[in-house]
Amino acid sequence: MSAQTVSCWSCGNTWEFSPPLGRGELCGKCRRDAKCCLNCKYYDRYAGRECLESQAEVVKDKERSNFCDWFDAKSGNHSGGQAAPANPLDALFGGADKPRQKSALEEEMEAFLRKK
Repeated sequence: MSAQTVSCWSCGNTWEFSPPLGRGELCGKCRRDAKCCLNCKYYDRYAGRECLESQAEVVKDKERSNFCDWFDAKSGNHSGGQAAPANPLDALFGGADKPRQKSALEEEMEAFLRKK
């Protein structure tokens, strides 16, 4: 099988490996477990049990190496750090980066607090 690329969920470090990824393999930069749910293409924070594979066993600690037979390294580059994936509701309701409109009461309270 040809080499695959994995990107560390924690620091974003990318390296190539020959499948299967060993349970004891660690990121060369931050030394975190490589064969863990957070590096798997089936991991989805919003899915039941946080896994898109319905036949996979429940894994409680998503950051630690495990024995899951369904593990498949997530391709692409992680941003590094433990940032949560974008909320799918943000697109529906205007996005997280869109400033929220303040109510008249909030404006009044801020004006009051600036006077002191």
